Amino acid sequence: MKNVGFIGLGNMGMPMAKNMMAEGYVVTGFNRSKGKEQGFSEVGGKVGYSVAQLAETEDVICLCLPKPEDVERMVLGEDGILNHAKEGLYIVDFSTISPKLAEHLYQVCHQRNIHFVDAPVSGGTTGAEAGTLTVMVGGEKEVFSQLYSLFKSVGEQIFHTGAAGSGTKVKLLNQYMVGMHTLAVAEGVGLAEQSGVDPELVYEILSQSFAQSKLYDRHYPNFIAKDQFDGGFAIELLFKDLDLVREMAEESDTPLTIGRQVTSQFEQAAHSDLKKKDMSAMYKFINKQ
Repeated sequence: MKNVGFIGLGNMGMPMAKNMMAEGYVVTGFNRSKGKEQGFSEVGGKVGYSVAQLAETEDVICLCLPKPEDVERMVLGEDGILNHAKEGLYIVDFSTISPKLAEHLYQVCHQRNIHFVDAPVSGGTTGAEAGTLTVMVGGEKEVFSQLYSLFKSVGEQIFHTGAAGSGTKVKLLNQYMVGMHTLAVAEGVGLAEQSGVDPELVYEILSQSFAQSKLYDRHYPNFIAKDQFDGGFAIELLFKDLDLVREMAEESDTPLTIGRQVTSQFEQAAHSDLKKKDMSAMYKFINKQ
């Protein structure tokens, strides 16, 4: 399975597609913004094919799209993958969608002898570029095994999480904690400044203490200390994920007391001028309103 169609050449998808090519896969890219396709072509990728053509010709189609509705349209739309898929096609969704949608896509594809797995990733753009992502795969174990080499081309930590939708559930738990940790860093750094303590000193000490976290190590030196919040993972996208967490909690009748407060803060920020800034910009939203 060396012929791969990759739909969604954004901040995550582009480096992932490049890493697949570096491992010997022949990758054809598709993106709504044709400028992205041009950039992919310049690094050796194939372009110029419709979604329908990819479904008819490729062994595997990967999706890396920002919203659940984008994924649903690409798979189930009139000009989408399923209406044109050859029998035995593999579909890998690297996006973060809802567990319910992942389960539905699996069922619909399974009825057509199409193999679908939800395989959301964690590690951000840095991990995507370095090929060190964590990949959480929900679906049939046999299909996971058949696609393992593909997953290894983009990630280091590859996990089969269980049935379809389970990879998405694990990813949403990750995003839930990312949201909480991001607000903890934002408020903690703000409190240090307002209390007259050097935030650089605080970071030096706490990064060697129990307060250390990957989010603190990411947000403070790379964004907050530089007062630079462009690129990275947008606040509005993390809010989208937190809203999916809310749906997941409601469906399982699990109260998330702290989660409601976290999601509310991100919802407000997602409707502010900071919405397209990196999630670390919650520091500015919390402390500079």
